[in-house]
Amino acid sequence: MGLTMKQKKENHHKLIQAPRLALGSVTGKIPKKPVFGTKEWAVASVNCVKGCKHSCRYCFARYDAIHRFKTMQNETAWAIETINEKEVNKKRKKVDGTVMFPTAHDITPQNCQACLKCIKNILEPGNNILIVSKPHLVCIEVLCKELMQWQDHILFRFTIGAMDDNILFYWEPGAPNRTERFSSLICAQQAGYRTSVSMEPVLDWDNLEKNIAILSPWITDSVWVGTMNFIDKRVKIETGEDRARVEAITSRQTDEMFQRVYHNLKGNPLVRWKESMKKVLGLPLAEEPGMDV
Repeated sequence: MGLTMKQKKENHHKLIQAPRLALGSVTGKIPKKPVFGTKEWAVASVNCVKGCKHSCRYCFARYDAIHRFKTMQNETAWAIETINEKEVNKKRKKVDGTVMFPTAHDITPQNCQACLKCIKNILEPGNNILIVSKPHLVCIEVLCKELMQWQDHILFRFTIGAMDDNILFYWEPGAPNRTERFSSLICAQQAGYRTSVSMEPVLDWDNLEKNIAILSPWITDSVWVGTMNFIDKRVKIETGEDRARVEAITSRQTDEMFQRVYHNLKGNPLVRWKESMKKVLGLPLAEEPGMDV
């Protein structure tokens, strides 16, 4: 017996709807875009400098500028910082959530005053700000002094991915040594600011737990653990040392290492996991930007 016209229309409707259902849950809802990178920590980001003297070998902004968008000619050009006065002087609006500053450069002695002015413009409307840096102590001393009136709206997050300066200087050749970064963390905490540490990427997995233990007394908020991402794309391998350094990272970034680290640190209330780790560990991902600040 053949199908009625009504049944044919119903079947046709089901066929049209099937791809939509496959994209979402059983309710047919379209899934939200994954939240990763800076969006885990903030709903908005601000930068006021082009280029960065730290020249980190794994930097996404450096790779994008030179290879993806071709707005920079080479690594030498990237290391020359150019202040964007329009962004420095721009009057900001109040946003519902945390603003991250900066995301594509760092705060250095050469641009500190410009960054300070930009940060003040972010804070003026009542915004909360996450200041992320591989910190120069002289800059952090200035920020702590000049931003005191907004102290309750500020969270510092300093990147300290290893204990060994030999490792730090290879991966982050223009950035301060560990002692200066540690001193900056202490400076901000003693000045009454909320403090946190980023270990994304972890540059020395074997000493990760020891590194966290040493820094923890000066952390009031959190310490974030994450992997080095897109190594084969972002990291240039030209020498035997380059190959050895990359191997030292990739040989440690294994499921076994991640599970061991998670087992040892999951009881530490300061430790948080970046999206790169959550995926491997089977932990729930952030559903909205800025949820994991």
